Amino acid sequence: MESLEIIILAAGNSSRLGQPKQLVVYQGKTLIEHIVTKALSISTNVTVVLGSHAKGIEWTLHQAGLFPKVVINGDWMHGMGSSIKAGVGSLTNKQAPIMILLSDQPAVSTSLLWQMVHVFQEKNPDIVACDYGGKMGVPMLFSPNIRHELLMLTGDQGAKSFLPFYQDSTLTVPFELGTWDIDTPQDLAELVHKKI
Repeated sequence: MESLEIIILAAGNSSRLGQPKQLVVYQGKTLIEHIVTKALSISTNVTVVLGSHAKGIEWTLHQAGLFPKVVINGDWMHGMGSSIKAGVGSLTNKQAPIMILLSDQPAVSTSLLWQMVHVFQEKNPDIVACDYGGKMGVPMLFSPNIRHELLMLTGDQGAKSFLPFYQDSTLTVPFELGTWDIDTPQDLAELVHKKI
């Protein structure tokens, strides 16, 4: 999808994990490499928002031959909302749909992202979200109509803060493994035994 803008949030300091989750190795690649590779497979317009550990993460991407646009969020410690705002604010194509991804969801697949794109193209909703079994979350795809909402996010607010206002124009795709992310040492231990 040529005009799709993808923003990958990777600015956090992984305080509960005790090491940068973006650089955790899974199936021979770091988590940030996995998600950037998948994003680049569906769009050339990929922006990674970095904050804590920015130099090491960017170096890792370049060593892997991956060169997405990088935006540094100087306010990363204020939470996810600040990173979404930084990423969206850096986009020059204001008419493009925006997909938001996280760096710590190993189960995200290219086919899931394409499914979201197809739903968006066919049904033209304001939002396409993932359904974790009754709970909506990222990855999410937003129409240009929602850009102003994304730019108004602050602190640790995510898109869930305004989803209730768009219930009638939000569609979902199933993603049962959406709740699986890497936040704690226990999550990291389980990662070794998971096979996607």
